[in-house]
Amino acid sequence: MEYLVDAKKMKQCDQAAIEELGIPSMVLMERAALAVTEEILKARPQPAPVLVVCGSGNNGGDGFAIARLLAEQKITVEVLFAGKDASMTEECRRQKTICENCNIKIVRNFPEKEYTTIVDALLGIGLSRDVKGAYAELIGKLNASAAYKVAVDIPSGIRSDTGNVSSVAVRADMTVTFAARKLGQVLYPAADFCGKVVCRSVGIPVRKEDAAAFLPGPEDLCRLPGRLPWSNKGTCGKVLLIAGAEGMSGAACLCAEAAYRMGSGLVRVLTPECNRVVLQTRLPEAIVTAYRSAEDAKEKLTCAMEWADVIGIGPGLGVEEHAGVLLGTVLEAWFGPLVIDADGLNLLAAHAEWQVLLAKRVEPAVVTPHIGEMARLLQKTSQQVLNERIDCCRNYAKSQHLICVEKDARTVISDGEAVYINTSGNDGMATGGSGDVLTGMICGLLAQGMELLDAAVFGAYLHGLAGDEARRKLGGYAMLAGDLIRQIGTVLRRF
Repeated sequence: MEYLVDAKKMKQCDQAAIEELGIPSMVLMERAALAVTEEILKARPQPAPVLVVCGSGNNGGDGFAIARLLAEQKITVEVLFAGKDASMTEECRRQKTICENCNIKIVRNFPEKEYTTIVDALLGIGLSRDVKGAYAELIGKLNASAAYKVAVDIPSGIRSDTGNVSSVAVRADMTVTFAARKLGQVLYPAADFCGKVVCRSVGIPVRKEDAAAFLPGPEDLCRLPGRLPWSNKGTCGKVLLIAGAEGMSGAACLCAEAAYRMGSGLVRVLTPECNRVVLQTRLPEAIVTAYRSAEDAKEKLTCAMEWADVIGIGPGLGVEEHAGVLLGTVLEAWFGPLVIDADGLNLLAAHAEWQVLLAKRVEPAVVTPHIGEMARLLQKTSQQVLNERIDCCRNYAKSQHLICVEKDARTVISDGEAVYINTSGNDGMATGGSGDVLTGMICGLLAQGMELLDAAVFGAYLHGLAGDEARRKLGGYAMLAGDLIRQIGTVLRRF
């Protein structure tokens, strides 16, 4: 599991290296500068002429050191110092003095000449306000240049903690960061400004307790539930899906098939009578329990709950009377693993009393809202959620005592304490039904005994991997939600 840090955590790690390990700050700066220089020469064997743009902080100190190391390689390099002498850190001041002693040209205004490579060492990871004035104008000139742009630690103008972007930010071709990747380098829209991100170790240890978030990878999938040689359909878990309304049979089909493909032994779908033929034709493996009225639905749900190991509710369910009866009954009478998606979340947003019931569950539920659904649950705008996606996810999970899977291009998962960010997947998955597939996959993992948080985290990760496999075979434009299901087996065979 990769550890991601924010600006505060990174500063703490930096200080620990200096105070606990005894590594001088200037040594860490030299290591960082050497790492960037090496990566520049890997990417651009002939980088000259180079312009290094430096601010007044330690990021600028890194830049001065990079300029000196490039000059030592007989590479033509100039430094644009855009900071203020009065606000320079001690390390930055010393590195600037060394450059001056080495006769490296330092200018104050953007030179009217062409450069092959530009190094952005202007602002660093500590940015907490919008970029305006002279810095904004300078960044605009950097972006207008055709030069290959390398950002030191993070492109200037990006908020390292949120992934938000100032009114202007450097669009880098490559970002060389240190010790650990920053949240802003994996969250959109900032991730789109970073180019290729290279993380280099410079002697700063980052421990599990230092992480602001975790990023799952292939090495973590050993935790997926195994299957015993003597397994049968009963021992692999029974999933009850409450899904589908008139005209929405597809959501139920996708969700049920995904649950089966993830390894569930049995999947029962509770759905209106009008969906019976479609489900039995499309997915003959599914058990179909159909109802004709709200009263009939409640009666059949009561029986089905006695059978189930896990319940998923919401895909294509609608918000009519029968849907409310079903969700209310589940919240009042079901105490096992529960996944709520789509219209289940819309019903929750409209009924505060059900959110109270949800929060009181002994075993937390898993909810899977997209940004719009998250906004309705929190009574915020979608933009507010996007601007504060980690805090929104974590705080909602904590206040409601649940696992929140906040779906987006970068899905954020939290149990109210730990935060996980999923980076698998692609824009081809932005199509109807993808969320239904995810719900089925999480239910399938839960049915086989996986812990709630693990099922949410790895369900999202595998869902994205299936999407990546589908894109490789079909391209992003042609993908359908059903293509994700067809690639689940391909992905699972790797592990």
